[in-house]
Amino acid sequence: MRALQNSPWLSGDVPRRTFLGATAAFAALPAVARAQAAQHLIVGASAVDGTTGLVAAVRQGYFTKAGVDVEIAVYGGAASAAAVAGGSIQLGSSNLVTLIKAHLNGLPFQLVAPISAYDPNNPTQVLIARNDAGITKALDLNGKTIAVTSLGDLLSTATLAWIDQNGGNSSTVKLVEIPPAAEAAALDEGRVQAAALSEPFLSQALATGRVHIFAKIFDAIAPHFVEAAIFGMPDYINAHADLIQRFARAAIEGNRFANQHPDQTLPWMVEFAKLDPTVMRNARREHFAESLDPAQIQVEIDSLVKLKVIDRRFDARDMISPVVLPVTR
Repeated sequence: MRALQNSPWLSGDVPRRTFLGATAAFAALPAVARAQAAQHLIVGASAVDGTTGLVAAVRQGYFTKAGVDVEIAVYGGAASAAAVAGGSIQLGSSNLVTLIKAHLNGLPFQLVAPISAYDPNNPTQVLIARNDAGITKALDLNGKTIAVTSLGDLLSTATLAWIDQNGGNSSTVKLVEIPPAAEAAALDEGRVQAAALSEPFLSQALATGRVHIFAKIFDAIAPHFVEAAIFGMPDYINAHADLIQRFARAAIEGNRFANQHPDQTLPWMVEFAKLDPTVMRNARREHFAESLDPAQIQVEIDSLVKLKVIDRRFDARDMISPVVLPVTR
């Protein structure tokens, strides 16, 4: 397996690294299979625990066995979407709220595989508050400033929805974008009174003993739903239908392995994302969707309509590539 490295084919301000398929798994294949060169796919993904399923599929050789040479290019969601649209990479990943909004704005992205899914018993993205801030209920957040990683994404949307559903008034709340690594410091300094934070930064903040989990904000969306997915452009997907089907099957195998083996995947993520191993050992791990179930996307769409985040309902199957529907259920 080739190590993380810079990607010379990418440019811009966002960091890029690559994580390539395991050569050991490739060598284990029969000679006939090895004779046929694996088809190359570049997948844009963030250096967070939500990428564990993809990394597991690489490390376990699921992609190689499927005849797919997967390269994970690590950079942000917006840059990933731009690269997919421009053809620099074949597939990208994003949270579902962003992809739902993109769909309504006429962007033709189609989903091909699931990534993370919300597990209310072990939430990895929550709202935290300082212990001495006197914030005990949603009403206490009225007029306050809350840190979020990005305006309009799943975290910020769920934060506002949770406030309204629990007796507060989100129209009085000010959301400010702060990089996740800096949110705990913003709380300490009093620049914000609460922060919507995800792992591993959540565990880092909780380890200080100065903050606590205040709300499971994703409960405002639904008890269970797909949080993020891998997407591509329909022209590419349709022209490479067999390749995308094989990729989708292997990606779901990786998700299943990640759910069953969190201890084994931990060092892989530390290496892949360049994370502090001590922090990651104490972090809550993501749960991963094992199917691209339209019902687990539809519930999110319907919730966003109810919350007036989007202005109309549509069938979740309109977002999913017909190419993968037979293989991702």
